[in-house]
Amino acid sequence: MPTYDIICKKCSKEDEIFRRLADFADRPVCCGEVMAIKLSPVNIQPDNTCYRSQVTGEMITSRDKHRKHLKTHGLIEVGNEKMPEPKTYVPSNKEKYELRREIAQKLDAART
Repeated sequence: MPTYDIICKKCSKEDEIFRRLADFADRPVCCGEVMAIKLSPVNIQPDNTCYRSQVTGEMITSRDKHRKHLKTHGLIEVGNEKMPEPKTYVPSNKEKYELRREIAQKLDAART
């Protein structure tokens, strides 16, 4: 169930409520008015916690340093690597001819 932060426009009282999406409009009343939904940023990731590089031993203290460190040392994060382009196989005319001939021979052999 989603959590909503609500606020009273008159007395500035804040609260947190749990509502299904279907019950979104059913909000508590404060000071004779329905409390308003307080918009707040959602899903903001904090900066990386500090860690020691296993390559150089230096402390990496921010996301920016992390990216630069990866690039400098030619490293990649698991899950962020670029996948190679799929290679499409196009048989040559000779290969196509040989394959057709082989299929025809097997069909002929199956009929007899």
